[in-house]
Amino acid sequence: MKKITLLASILCSSIIVLHAQDKAFDKGTIVISGGVGLGIYKTKTHSEQTYGSVTFKDDTTDAAASVIYPITAEYGVTNWLGVGARFGFSNYFEEKENDTINGVAYSYQPKYTAVDLDLVLNFHLVKTKRFDMPVSLIIGYSKFKLVQNNPNTNPIGSPDNGGFRAKDNGTHYGIMVTPRIYFTDHFGMYFNAGYLGYSYNSLSFSNNSDSNLNDTYNWKFSLKGNGLNLGLGLVAKF
Repeated sequence: MKKITLLASILCSSIIVLHAQDKAFDKGTIVISGGVGLGIYKTKTHSEQTYGSVTFKDDTTDAAASVIYPITAEYGVTNWLGVGARFGFSNYFEEKENDTINGVAYSYQPKYTAVDLDLVLNFHLVKTKRFDMPVSLIIGYSKFKLVQNNPNTNPIGSPDNGGFRAKDNGTHYGIMVTPRIYFTDHFGMYFNAGYLGYSYNSLSFSNNSDSNLNDTYNWKFSLKGNGLNLGLGLVAKF
């Protein structure tokens, strides 16, 4: 009887170990991924401009889209929870604009970019040996930058001159589902779909003379955006 009990205990332990090894994510697993994505956002800008004792406020809604290049690293704290970091670079789509210098017409391309540094919590609730689908909560820091890229530098005091630029430090947040399919024990690919948002509460503007245009024009300016994110890429785990 004791032998049967011992054999049964060994068998159960072996099944548990094999079962754990059959999962694509467990405690101690390290996952690194990189890819490309598309962000489509609804944006809202709020501005305030003061003339004497009168303040004019304006709220504008619009849309924006960007290509996103994310890199993530994750460590398995438990069999179902991973903690990681995310770096993302966003390059926003922007139409060309037109201007003239000395009566000669030309076009130029403004550039809008953002850099994100995030904390990521992954909840691995659905997984098999070759499949893992974590739900990701994302929160972190974002740096936004706008460069006008207009060669027309006159007049220097104009907000439309070629040195016109804006920047701000803000927050980045979101939730995603990221299915991972492994072709081997260590390598595979991922897809992601989810919601991302940004908030920049105090954009500062300047020009090529380094003038503070917020003070020059008595501006207060904020920008918020949120919407859909889709992407794919390669993943490796160790």
